[in-house]
Amino acid sequence: MARKKKILLHIGPNPSELARTHDALAAEAPLLETVGYAVAGATGDQLDAAAHEMLRSHKSAGLKRKDVEGSWAAACRRIAKAKVDAVVSQPRFCTADGAQIALIVDALAGLDVHVVATPEEGEEPDELVARWSKHLKPGRTHVAPLSADAAAVDLAEELVGIALCLQQRDLDAKITKLKQRRKLVRHRLALREAF
Repeated sequence: MARKKKILLHIGPNPSELARTHDALAAEAPLLETVGYAVAGATGDQLDAAAHEMLRSHKSAGLKRKDVEGSWAAACRRIAKAKVDAVVSQPRFCTADGAQIALIVDALAGLDVHVVATPEEGEEPDELVARWSKHLKPGRTHVAPLSADAAAVDLAEELVGIALCLQQRDLDAKITKLKQRRKLVRHRLALREAF
């Protein structure tokens, strides 16, 4: 079975108030590429439209529903077509309620979704993590506190650290499976030699 493509979905909050975190992360793409991740091919404008669609905030932004309809689905299709693991940042997703989170995650079906919350240092993200954890498999929510003056490179470094931890966990699981398989093969060889 083929490995599912991983996606690190940064949901904020954005303590440093970086403008357009997704576009800012694109400038740090070489750092993310060192661990096999790419910044998803959506622009900040497309992700803003997607946030308005998913959070149903288009009216407050002076937009019509038809202006934002399908934005998140289009971004998710673009992510799914990419050949590498991806990073997406939309800090406004931290305000999503349970139904909105379900819609956001459902659009990413078929991908190994990991959500990254970035509260300000000292802030407790328990409620935010609990809301998102209900819609993800265990171990798929990650917290990476950022300082109030964090730059895009700081966020990228936190994402690289999470990506490395995920890679280590995958390798540990493979090693365990190989050890079990080796034990089974040795047992079968011993049985064969006994006859």
